[in-house]
Amino acid sequence: MIFGITLKRFAKLLQQGDAAKTSKRTERLLIKKSNKVFKSRSLSEMRFSDFVDLERHFTDLNYTEFCRIFVQKRFWQTVYIHNMWAILEDYSKQKEQLFENYPYIFDPPQYGEPGKETVGSELRKDFVAEFGNWVILTDVICKGRLVDYKVVEGWKVSEFLFWANYLSGQKIIENVK
Repeated sequence: MIFGITLKRFAKLLQQGDAAKTSKRTERLLIKKSNKVFKSRSLSEMRFSDFVDLERHFTDLNYTEFCRIFVQKRFWQTVYIHNMWAILEDYSKQKEQLFENYPYIFDPPQYGEPGKETVGSELRKDFVAEFGNWVILTDVICKGRLVDYKVVEGWKVSEFLFWANYLSGQKIIENVK
C-alpha cells in the first residue's frame, strides 16, 4: 500500500520538469495535505553550519536533505511530500520568531534618503547576491571577535545571531554622524 509520494520520488519529478509524466493518482497525491506532525529541531539550538545547510536545501527545494537535518523522525517513519506543508510551516514560524529578536541584522535602521540607489548600495546588493548574507555575517563575527571560521560554524544559531546582531549594530551606530 502506498501512502503518498516520497521525497525521493518528488525530487525525481522535479528533475524531470515539464517532461514528468504523472497519472491522475500522482496528481491527486501531490495536492494532498496531512496534519501529521513530526518533531522538529529547534533552529536556535542547532549548529550554525546545519542552519546554513538547511537554508540552502530549502531554497534548492531539496526536501530529502532538508528533512534529514530538520525533522526528528524514527527509523520506521517516512516523510511524504504531503507532510511537507506542516514541516515547512513549523520551519517558517521558528525562523520568523528567531529573526524578530535580531533587528540590526534583519531590519537595520535606514539612514540617508530612503529608496535612493547609490553606487555603494548597488555594489552591496551584488556582493550579498554573490556570497550570501550568512558568509558576510560570519566575516563580521570573525573580524570583530578574532575567531576562526571553523569555530563559528560550530556555534549554536542563537549564539551566532547574537554576536552578528551586536557587531552589526555597533558598526551602524559608529557610522551615525
